Amino acid sequence: MKKFALAGLLIVVLLPCSGQQIQVSLPKIEEGKAFLYKTDEIGYYISHATYPFGTWVIVTNLDINPPKQLQMQVGGRIEQNHEWLAAISSTAAELLGIDLVKGYAMVRITGIPKAVRQKAMRATMRKFSQSGLAVSRQDGNDMTAAHPSLSVGTKIRVTNLITRKSIVVAVTGRIRASKTCILELSRTAAQAAGINQATEVRIESVDQ
Repeated sequence: MKKFALAGLLIVVLLPCSGQQIQVSLPKIEEGKAFLYKTDEIGYYISHATYPFGTWVIVTNLDINPPKQLQMQVGGRIEQNHEWLAAISSTAAELLGIDLVKGYAMVRITGIPKAVRQKAMRATMRKFSQSGLAVSRQDGNDMTAAHPSLSVGTKIRVTNLITRKSIVVAVTGRIRASKTCILELSRTAAQAAGINQATEVRIESVDQ
């Protein structure tokens, strides 16, 4: 009798579990107009109204046949409106085949699942390299930097191209993209790299 009672208890407990459905996270898909914007940033970046900074997406140019696709990272923000879905850097727009004279295209934006996104980010960051001027802030006791587009938390190697001193810093903020500066270093980081005025540097990703 006890055996039957135990079997019945197991059936009561297990049956609800067998009816549960596995929740699958599907990628977010949007279609609309994307305009291109001229920028000094080097890389393939997109600005979006809601995607968090650093999110990886696949952008498809629907105005050409066959459509072209490109993986890129969200590096900016636009105001949410019914007319424009996103803004795309001119470097990425050219590779996507967007008419630079027309200045916009119908696109499809597909969110990349987290696991795939992390793999893509690691692969892209291994290739990242940029040269330009770095300046020092007047404060900051940490080994940190601000960059126009790199995601907060990204670690980069900064090499002073004059002295060849090299340091590793974490990106903790953003600066406005410009032709005169690609990086702003905390005072401590700038001192470690031998930078006390605008100095030519190379920045590279660090495997994480």
